[in-house]
Amino acid sequence: MKGNSHVSSVVVTAVVLVALALSSGVAAGQTYHTSSKKAVRLYKKATNKIQKKDYENALRFVDRSIDCDGKFIEALQRKANIGIAVGDDDMAVEYFEKSLAADSMVFPLNAIKLSDLYDKKGEYSEAVRVLTWYCSLKNVKDDQMRVARRLLENAVFRESAVKNPVDFQPVNLGENVNTDGDEYVNQILPDGSKLYFTRRSTEKDADGFRIEDVYYSTIIDNQCLPSVAMNLNWNNKKRMGAVNISPDQKKMYFVGIDWLDSNGRGDVYVSEYEGGTWGKPQNLGKVVNTPTVESQPCVDADGKRLYFTRYSRVNETTDLYVSDWFDGKWNNPRAINNVNTKGNEMSPFIHPDGKTLYFVSDGLPGMGGYDVFMCKRNDKGEWGQPVNLGYPLNTPDDEISFAVSADGKTGYISSVREGGFGGFDIYSFELGQDNSPEKVEPQRFVLHDIKFRLNSAVLDSSSFSVIDSVASYLLANPMVKVEILGFTDNSGDEQHNAELSLQRANSVKDALASREISGDRMSATGYGENRPLVPNDTEEHKALNRRVEIRYY
Repeated sequence: MKGNSHVSSVVVTAVVLVALALSSGVAAGQTYHTSSKKAVRLYKKATNKIQKKDYENALRFVDRSIDCDGKFIEALQRKANIGIAVGDDDMAVEYFEKSLAADSMVFPLNAIKLSDLYDKKGEYSEAVRVLTWYCSLKNVKDDQMRVARRLLENAVFRESAVKNPVDFQPVNLGENVNTDGDEYVNQILPDGSKLYFTRRSTEKDADGFRIEDVYYSTIIDNQCLPSVAMNLNWNNKKRMGAVNISPDQKKMYFVGIDWLDSNGRGDVYVSEYEGGTWGKPQNLGKVVNTPTVESQPCVDADGKRLYFTRYSRVNETTDLYVSDWFDGKWNNPRAINNVNTKGNEMSPFIHPDGKTLYFVSDGLPGMGGYDVFMCKRNDKGEWGQPVNLGYPLNTPDDEISFAVSADGKTGYISSVREGGFGGFDIYSFELGQDNSPEKVEPQRFVLHDIKFRLNSAVLDSSSFSVIDSVASYLLANPMVKVEILGFTDNSGDEQHNAELSLQRANSVKDALASREISGDRMSATGYGENRPLVPNDTEEHKALNRRVEIRYY
């Protein structure tokens, strides 16, 4: 789910433009900063043309006015503003600089507009220069000084970030995941087996909204297979997104938009996985959901702490909240105050290490729009200061959502980048050590090379090398226990498949026991044809679904 882009920059721009309009207006009887009457006459003609949006002739008259007096500040400023109106930023920069050089104290707010132009051009050191000068002035109105200091803080950060780029080599996940619409990464399962995301199509529904659906892509050998829409019989075309699956894969949290039983525009719901399907969702209730919008839920590794985004109608911004599961229910959520700002915070992702929180914000110093940040919780449970993940991971545009693999090595980000499929695409990249969470071993992985005879639970001899590797790991880590999970495709009788999957799991368990792994460290479960990795629509896909998985704990 996507929030409003560039909220902070819009507020800043609005304040600046109003201030500049007041400072540069031509009042009746105004004294101009020139002794040339001809320059004034030509300037007024230029102003008249601007009011008619005849910029070509306005520019002709203002140039003639400047020819009469090269230090006529009002004319210099007027030409700079014409540059902005016609999209000629170089001209605007040149003439704002000339107006300030002529007499910087006549229209000092020109420094704010000039800094915005330098920022747009990526010339951050120049933005720092003019903003530093402005912030040194006396008798500046408090609201204008607050705007200037915020802009200066951003300019200083951007100058430093560009001079000290982070190692970032994004890889587009390709056409199996990305389309000409928007894809927002929601989650990579702790075992690395599936990537969940929300797709916002370019197509619209009957109500005029862009169609949003939840998809997943199965990951085999680090490759994303063609994405599949989640088969949710109860969805019935309702708008939903921002899915988050609990670590045990038994609960699914998501946001439902404009549902009949919702408390507000968007509420957090939970669905439980039972009998091979996701059950009818339940609203988390009024403790979590308010009459506004709650969205983007994310649960921690033990499923006892829920992070989410809440919109405030008073502040017209979004903040991050957290609720703890206690005594069989979610308790009253609390704002994460040392993370939240006067801007917008969204897309919380709590890593399986339980200590590292990633999120996006437009209220902290960044490259522009929404940037990705990280903060860590100490042993006292206190969150540290947010850290910007740096440039070029963050860009002057929006980076909307973010997730990290359990081992802390791979990041997934949704952003608009050159060469993409259109809109927000999902990219993967190697996460630098400075921005990494604590490593968490994958809880589950698929034993691809475990093979059985047809319709049998007897292990093929080619499987023994894989079982030897698992046994070696368990012998080297005597405190680790395993659950062995068996699966089949959907061929044949459902009851038979359930029995066969359990028999196959027990065959692997027996093979490990014969290699001196104690039985009290192992359990076996058969899921039959439930929880397929991919749809059972081809023989190749059926082969992928006939598998055994190992879950360490």
